[in-house]
Amino acid sequence: MTLTAFIVFTLAAIGTYLIRISGIVLLGGDRDLPPRVRKALSLVAPAAMAAIVANSLFLDAGEWRAFGAWHLAAIVAVAVALWKRSMGWTLSLGALSFAALLLAGL
Repeated sequence: MTLTAFIVFTLAAIGTYLIRISGIVLLGGDRDLPPRVRKALSLVAPAAMAAIVANSLFLDAGEWRAFGAWHLAAIVAVAVALWKRSMGWTLSLGALSFAALLLAGL
């Protein structure tokens, strides 16, 4: 059973790597991407981050999450993002406020 799980994880890792490298191989070199493609690709990372945050913020094991530390930390993160315009500051202070709120018992 353990060997089967190892094989599945290894194959998944190889598949993920091949998918990631395919973009470099197909689009690498001296090719210039059309502006619309470049714009769409620049929005992939923020869209993925927003999906992860929204899922964590509103759902807990498939059930709606009650208002608490998650939401307050998200408000802090949004405020820092609007103020600093820096992903590093936003993530750092959002995580720090979430940890502080959890330690405070919220």
